Amino acid sequence: MTEFENTHQYTLPSGLLANLKFDIPAGIAVFLISIPLSLGIALASGAPLLSGLITGIISGIIVAPLSQSALGISGTAAGLSTLALSMIQEFSFSGFLLIVVLAGLIQIVMGLIHAGVIAYYFPSSVVNGMLAGIGIILVLKQIPHALGYDRDYEGDFGFMQPDNYSSLTELANMLDFVSPGAILISLVSLIILLVWERPFIKKLGASQFFKGILLVVMAGILINHFLQQFYPDFALKQTHLVNLPEMLSPADLFSQIQLPDFAQLTNPAIYLSALTLAIVASLQTLLTVEAVDSLDPYKRVTPTSRELIAQGIGNTCCGLIGGLPLTQVIVRSSINIQSGAKTKNSAVFQGLSLLLAVIFIPTLLNQIPLASLAAILLIVGERLANPTIFKNMYKSGMYHFIPFLATILGLIFTNMLIGLAIGLSAALFSILLENYKTGFYFNELHWGNKTIIRLSEHVSFLNKANILRTLRHLPDNSEVVIDATRSKYIDYDVYQIIENFKVKADRRNIKLTIENLRGYGPLPPLSNARPPTYDTQKALKPADVLDLLKEGNARFINALESNRNLLEQVNDTRKDQFPIAIILSCMDSRTSVELIFDQGLGDIFSTRVAGNIVNNDILGSMEYACKVAGSKLIVVLGHSHCGAIKGACAHVELDHLTGLLDKIQPAVHAVSIEESKIVTSEDKKLVQKVADKNVQLTVQQIREKSHLLAELADSGEIAIVGGMYDIETGKVQFFDEV
Repeated sequence: MTEFENTHQYTLPSGLLANLKFDIPAGIAVFLISIPLSLGIALASGAPLLSGLITGIISGIIVAPLSQSALGISGTAAGLSTLALSMIQEFSFSGFLLIVVLAGLIQIVMGLIHAGVIAYYFPSSVVNGMLAGIGIILVLKQIPHALGYDRDYEGDFGFMQPDNYSSLTELANMLDFVSPGAILISLVSLIILLVWERPFIKKLGASQFFKGILLVVMAGILINHFLQQFYPDFALKQTHLVNLPEMLSPADLFSQIQLPDFAQLTNPAIYLSALTLAIVASLQTLLTVEAVDSLDPYKRVTPTSRELIAQGIGNTCCGLIGGLPLTQVIVRSSINIQSGAKTKNSAVFQGLSLLLAVIFIPTLLNQIPLASLAAILLIVGERLANPTIFKNMYKSGMYHFIPFLATILGLIFTNMLIGLAIGLSAALFSILLENYKTGFYFNELHWGNKTIIRLSEHVSFLNKANILRTLRHLPDNSEVVIDATRSKYIDYDVYQIIENFKVKADRRNIKLTIENLRGYGPLPPLSNARPPTYDTQKALKPADVLDLLKEGNARFINALESNRNLLEQVNDTRKDQFPIAIILSCMDSRTSVELIFDQGLGDIFSTRVAGNIVNNDILGSMEYACKVAGSKLIVVLGHSHCGAIKGACAHVELDHLTGLLDKIQPAVHAVSIEESKIVTSEDKKLVQKVADKNVQLTVQQIREKSHLLAELADSGEIAIVGGMYDIETGKVQFFDEV
């Protein structure tokens, strides 16, 4: 494990001092890399070199304290260099500074109106593609620097380079300009980075404070001094070293600061340019925030709107004192994370270090070989483009893998802005395609030709094509259920499609059931089904109760259910109960009457016994339910393939079960007489007739054995009916009407 992989501690140390031992070394690492990157991007932007350093300083001492990004580092962005160059050429550098000020103010407004929420809609495929793509670009761009060919500036992420070569053709061109000194420094630097975090080194206490990156820089300086003394032909010249502008004094720094040209406030083009810069910088920041949060070993989440405000204040300050625009940047943030930073103090420290270094030690910094920094960035790039990322994205499916690859290829073969635009476009296309193929519903094929389409919470215009295709391919003469119970929003176009399908379904002889399609746009919430009250129970007639049970069974066989909150029903029934019916059913595990009739807590009494037979205890329960508790209906519910009925037909004898099965024998005897043949358990048709007859006889016995229930039934206060539940279809067939 190298220092770049040292993220195995997932418990954040508490206290400022506990974290500083991690943050200060990480801040030094970021500071060393920030210098050439800031200078290179300033060069590419056509701006004074000092402007890039000013941006780096402001990112640390102003943006970092205001931001709540734990590990993000802001600074000059390669993706803005082309935009900055064109604006500087059009408006001059002082006019461009005014654009940066205005762009910062726009970002502040964007943060105040919570525009940062856009970040939560960036697909992870694009974020991961950006990380991997930048990793590959770092490797391609740093190989020439590692070999001593430094014609292309540090921080260039574009495929076509200012030296008229591309990232790929540069690899062939550099072979004519290799430097043995740079190769030696690069190899030594790589060895140090790979060895420094080995376990035997980690045992040394000083390794925590003396990071491998700092050792690499020191080693590079010493090796170059050695070559200058003994092998001057191999020594690196100033063009291969950091080239920091030297300040004779702090006053010299301030004398070089340029101010914005406020006279151009009357130029309308300034405002359009400021809006463009604000949008581009904000999008790059938000994408980087998502990427950095994904790399954070502690999985902290950055408030994105707060980050826009911090970035806006930073850009306003940059424009006022001559700096380039800033964004949160992935390369420096990755180095920060991989160097073991714990909090944003590392960002503050790198900004302060940059300020002090520019003023007091520019001569020392100008001795740092670019080959040493190239070795560091090669390791960073390899970590960002780790093959594991490619494997994981491939496993996630083509809808994620293709945008991931598109982002990588776009970044490599164009530039940062175009590459990200390509990745986001590919992700949008994948989202549309995925929505078209899946997304808005799921089918449940129960039996025969019944199709159930359950709409999701949000059914948008994106689902229109998929819904049309699904409804078009439904077979004629089938049953279709469209369930909108869960929906909270349905697009008007989708609503119209379903309404039009009603007409087509009738012509195609499709039995259509539509549940809770209550309009379009934001939908009103469904009211919850509540248990019966004394008044609602009293108002019901036995026929009404039977209709309610039939409706409940219809919902059941269509995979629908009433909108219930069971905890709410617990609260409703805690003091009393007013069930509308008592149902005598078999104990079979497949015949739960609450499910079969879509009933909830407090709705019905349920009595279960094998073979749904009746005895004195069950009669007493029925009398209580109807006379005392006010239930209006008694249902005797048998079911197909009943084990107790089969046992009675086979004349099974088993301890107490023998007496129970004896109560079913009248039904067996009656069917034998009706069919003029002996009933056996192997004859499925006769067994089912016994089940039907058993229900009918049980209904008759209830009337005969309970005078109370018979009187209530004769007066119309209650009804007693029988029914048969088909365990293969879920449907209940009632034998009697009320």
